[in-house]
Amino acid sequence: MMLIDGQPGTSLPAADRGLNYGDGLFETMRVHAGRVWLLERHLARLRAGCERIGLPYPGTEILAQDIHRLLAAAPEEGVLRLVLTRGDGGRGYAPPASARGRRIVSLHGLPPPTDRLAVGLCRMRLGSSTALAGLKHLGRLEQVLAAGEAAAAGWDEGLVLDQDDCVVEATRHNLFYLRRGRILTPPIRGAGVAGVMRALLLETMEQHGFAGGESSLRYDELDEVEEMFLCNAVTGVRAVTSLAGRDLAPALVLPQLREPLKEAGAAWLA
Repeated sequence: MMLIDGQPGTSLPAADRGLNYGDGLFETMRVHAGRVWLLERHLARLRAGCERIGLPYPGTEILAQDIHRLLAAAPEEGVLRLVLTRGDGGRGYAPPASARGRRIVSLHGLPPPTDRLAVGLCRMRLGSSTALAGLKHLGRLEQVLAAGEAAAAGWDEGLVLDQDDCVVEATRHNLFYLRRGRILTPPIRGAGVAGVMRALLLETMEQHGFAGGESSLRYDELDEVEEMFLCNAVTGVRAVTSLAGRDLAPALVLPQLREPLKEAGAAWLA
């Protein structure tokens, strides 16, 4: 089921700037027990992103109405995707002076669960852009190519590097790793998405006294990783069992984080 500007629909005008130029932002949210979890965090990130790139923000009340309409006739478990584009525009990169914007809200099934998470290292590199780093914008071609590479290799996920040979994220997850007794995550500076679950994990770690924070990880330091887990707002957090062909020990740190995460709002975690 899909709503486009509040009305049922399945297609966009050919002039939509999200379609033509990737001119927009999106959020992917978990529906659990008939409600959207971490909704306030998602909408806060979306609004901040709109302000950052000058994209029309339709208002939290309007977005909440769209979401409520979909959930009223939806299964209790699923994925809700919210897309904002700048709306229609003529040929050329320059945005219209008075863009109206367009909102697209849709519901989807959950991805299949997996007990083992085999992760490889993609050849595809992420370009650097401090103007776009952290944003969940519609220009995801780098992730599309990296995800295709991971699928062709038979991995469950692929890690992507920046131009300085540092691990940034996975194709659709942020990552945390255990190294020398500290739980760490790559910083989001020139590339990567500042994920909602990533932020929640960092806050939870600080509140409960876990040692760690942000720290760069070069590809040639992957052998020093003792544990790794991936996170996003749909699947929560999942332990990596195989990293670049090397089996990792059973996760010990992740189970300690699950309970405080559930208390902090990630109620769908097992």
